[in-house]
Amino acid sequence: MVEACAELYTFSGRVSKQADGASFPPFVKKGQILRFFSSDICRSIYGVFQSKQNVKGISLYRFTVPREAFASPTEVGDNYCFCTDKVISQNCTLAGVLDISACKGGRPVFISLPHFLHASDSILHDVEGLSPNEKEHETFLDVEPITGFTLQFAKRLQVNLLVKPATKIEALSKVQKPYVFPLLWLNESAVIGDAKAEMFRNKVTGRVQMLSVLQMVLMIAGSVLFLAFMGSYFICRSKKLK
Repeated sequence: MVEACAELYTFSGRVSKQADGASFPPFVKKGQILRFFSSDICRSIYGVFQSKQNVKGISLYRFTVPREAFASPTEVGDNYCFCTDKVISQNCTLAGVLDISACKGGRPVFISLPHFLHASDSILHDVEGLSPNEKEHETFLDVEPITGFTLQFAKRLQVNLLVKPATKIEALSKVQKPYVFPLLWLNESAVIGDAKAEMFRNKVTGRVQMLSVLQMVLMIAGSVLFLAFMGSYFICRSKKLK
């Protein structure tokens, strides 16, 4: 269904791996919240409607992972269960990073959006050279609303390491406080291929448009017949009264 590509950005180079799309129940609405599970971040996540998109002649709804998904529990109470260390999170007030050490064998791994997009200022400013940008760093799903198929997506995540002061390690001996250091960020994207897009247009969107036209024709024809019937009725009635 899709042609996929993936980019893994590091400080020394890049490697690639396969990425898969997703699907949802049909007849997706703009006001709907699309929920799905991401094994990369070991939790469920969700997308909200952002805009309409047109990909290869197919009308799609773009759903993006909102800022609230990584907000601090003080702002979004539902995120409280993701606050696992009150010291590192400054009593659960920091936003934008997710501790996934529990599902990574206890390794001090934190996940965020690339360049700490939507993260607290204190996290962003602890590292120099970062420039968060929604267009380049947000995660989105472009869903065909009738079928619920995701025909284009971009999954963007950043892998970070928790760095703590350690007097016995020379490289960490001058570290004054714990901070989250970015290691790499991942951009997995996919889009429906040209051949599949043509088949999709012919067998799905084309037929839906045909049904819409047929529905309009039937409504017009029904209205014309109704007006003709009413006209004939009043004409016959007026003749009888005479």
